[in-house]
Amino acid sequence: MVAAIVVTVLAYLHVLAAMGWLGGAILSVSSITPGIRSLSPAASLEFLAKVGPRSTRFFAGSATATIVFGLALLGAAPSVLGTSLMGGIAIGLIAYVTAIITMLSFRKADRVAKQLLAGGQSGPLPPELSKALKRGGISVAITVLLLVVALMFMVVTGFPF
Repeated sequence: MVAAIVVTVLAYLHVLAAMGWLGGAILSVSSITPGIRSLSPAASLEFLAKVGPRSTRFFAGSATATIVFGLALLGAAPSVLGTSLMGGIAIGLIAYVTAIITMLSFRKADRVAKQLLAGGQSGPLPPELSKALKRGGISVAITVLLLVVALMFMVVTGFPF
């Protein structure tokens, strides 16, 4: 049996990381992605080149921490494993796959933006950049939906009704 303090610490770390992941994804869907579309091409490029890599690293770190702490929590308290928890784990792992697609898409957009800024590009955004942003926006929206469903499964596990 694992000490209760270990389970408690892992639970806090898992929930904190999940809040960061879901919160970052919701911020991206509701503000960042639509906001980039409303900026001028030059402002979009500068934002993507300077802020994009940090937000992508945050997204990657919080998503990975959520999975790591969640699996560690399951290992520390295997007695809670049930149907609803298994559903939450499965959907959470699918959300992680969509998060990887999101991160790859936004990393590509960030890289293209840096190259364009270095080359002094002006004018409309190139199709390659627009495609990466669109793919990232769609995958982050799917990630949000999956995380909300996973959240419902996790809450039902802790508070059955």
